[in-house]
Amino acid sequence: MNKMEIGAEDSARTLEVDFGEEFEMNIRTLDANAYDRIVVYVPLPSFGSTQSYRDICGDLLDASWAIERMATYAKFVKTEVPPGDHRCIRTVLTGPGPGIFEAIADCALLISDFDEDFTDDTKLEELQNLRGQVHDYEDNLESYIHRAPDIIDWYFVNLHVANEELRSEAPEAWSNQMARFPERRLGLHRSGFSGAIGGNCYASRAGWLVPLAVGPDQFFLATDQKYRLNDFLPAGFLIIDGEAFVHHEGLLIRFPSDCYFKSQVCAGLVTQDDEYVERWSSDPFRALRSPAATTTAPIGISTSDAVEGVPALAEGCYLHQTGTLVFVNDGHFLHFLYDIRPAQLQTAKALREASAQVTEELSTATDAAPSFYCDWKSLDDEAFEELSYQLIFDNPKFNSDTIRKLGKSRSRDGGRDIVVHEATVGPWVEPRKWIFQCKLVTNGSSLGSTRLTDVGDMLEQYGAQGFGVITSAQMDATLYDKLDAICGKRRVEQYHLSVLELERALGRNRRVRQKFFPGS
Repeated sequence: MNKMEIGAEDSARTLEVDFGEEFEMNIRTLDANAYDRIVVYVPLPSFGSTQSYRDICGDLLDASWAIERMATYAKFVKTEVPPGDHRCIRTVLTGPGPGIFEAIADCALLISDFDEDFTDDTKLEELQNLRGQVHDYEDNLESYIHRAPDIIDWYFVNLHVANEELRSEAPEAWSNQMARFPERRLGLHRSGFSGAIGGNCYASRAGWLVPLAVGPDQFFLATDQKYRLNDFLPAGFLIIDGEAFVHHEGLLIRFPSDCYFKSQVCAGLVTQDDEYVERWSSDPFRALRSPAATTTAPIGISTSDAVEGVPALAEGCYLHQTGTLVFVNDGHFLHFLYDIRPAQLQTAKALREASAQVTEELSTATDAAPSFYCDWKSLDDEAFEELSYQLIFDNPKFNSDTIRKLGKSRSRDGGRDIVVHEATVGPWVEPRKWIFQCKLVTNGSSLGSTRLTDVGDMLEQYGAQGFGVITSAQMDATLYDKLDAICGKRRVEQYHLSVLELERALGRNRRVRQKFFPGS
């Protein structure tokens, strides 16, 4: 079946096994004590060769079963999927123990060649037995504590799409699945990270539902996210003209009501009748408010109301200081909502005009001065680009390991490009590639559409899915209209920092502010 290679990696005794190639020896005879690490390449043959999500789910289910089986005989397991290439999972098994090579041989038999015409009845019987184990694994996914939770979550997110095929092709099977797992009707599933997080957690492409007892920071750490509770701000909630927003001191974000209500419904579906009895009489809208009228980090409720071992956290909405994540504490669950977008300056102004009672809150989103002074004339182009680089580097929305600068200062249309990928939220969401352009303006004028040229060509050249402008000036309406047209046509997300957003970001990032404006 597959080919085996032996080599050194970081001075460790490493064995590499590729299920996509043929073995040159009987792997069952190898001694686990001879190796510190075993790297197994698990192929996903349907990726790139089929349009059926059911086939893709089959590959991922087999891969998950195989990785969990092998991980049983290792101290640590780590999985990696090359960005943009989903045809193989690199699985690193550290500290292998007795039995691991039997497991690897079984997994190779299952995965290597499904179409092989076995003449050996024993091999055929073994394969059928392994297929039965995978079927049992699928039937009991909810009860497993997964060693590689990212792979099973990747399976689930594809299953949600595959269920549309299943609904038309096998309606009875679809109905049986939905009766057993009603949360899947909403596009949510019990996450494979539940074991690592410490409670039953439910995930979708756009959010997470986490028991309050887990706590935000434990959730962030278990899922390897850079967000931390101390960086969240109490956020007010408002609906004007049918659109929902959360806000804090001028930071104005569109609230994903649809995702939140699905999360609330899911919480009801997965809650037992005798669990959180008071929840059934509570108002899910009650939590859509600011937990505290303060500008500091979230304040806690009384310690008598806190879950043991978890810092007290008041009910309400919380907004990350970068405007890239919202979560709602309803007193029983935490609803993490990632599908959010900053409101543009024009929207903030329209809201201020439409609602007199929130004018004071919204004024800082339009024309109020910050509490410190930024002397933009003290910076040259390179310093401004470095300032922009540092703010993106510190933003947990983005993967700081991927950030880099392209080109030279004052090239093309007067700005340098910064390229960065989003931080990984989960294997089911491909991290988007973002391009930021830095524009230092010191003459008091606004940044208009004529200052940015060839944006569409640049986006296509870099294959970007996100675009942003970072500028020391206000962005005028012509520029917003131009970018909306260009990015909308290409389905490119936008995240801009004009002088207002830039100064707010600096106000919350003392390290960067004092580096570039020591007297502020």
